[in-house]
Amino acid sequence: MNDHADAEKQIMDCLLSYTRGIDRLDPDAIIAAFHPGGLLEGYQVDAFVPVEDFAVPVVERLRKRYSSTQHRLSNTKIDFNDNGAIAESYVLAYHIQPANEDDPERLWTFSGRYIDYFENRNDEWRIAKRFLRADWTKIETIDEKMPNKFIAGSRDKSDPVYG
Repeated sequence: MNDHADAEKQIMDCLLSYTRGIDRLDPDAIIAAFHPGGLLEGYQVDAFVPVEDFAVPVVERLRKRYSSTQHRLSNTKIDFNDNGAIAESYVLAYHIQPANEDDPERLWTFSGRYIDYFENRNDEWRIAKRFLRADWTKIETIDEKMPNKFIAGSRDKSDPVYG
């Protein structure tokens, strides 16, 4: 059995808490992925920002700019060291920008990586520092859609995932 199995589960839970928080516009879920004072770098600014100063403004920007987002993680590799763990996760993020009087509906796609420095404090593994790195981006006009026969998810706590 892997000595790090519980730590790996806690780390994955943090990674997924962040993506759920971003996509469901839930700042508490974003903050829960980090230790208090946890830092993010690479989010359209060239400086570290405390998660507590990041979560609410980013949720409001996403709510205002996009009708839907979906952040998918893959290829997560976790390496433990004397200071904690470093997790690298590939992220593929989709953002739907609604049409307006000047522009058609668009799909903004971001492909990159989260590089997370995790620390174990009081038996809780959480992110201490996150680096976002872009690999490529793409913007497409949405000219055609599938017939709308599915029930749409909610970008708030009315979504079924919140029970």
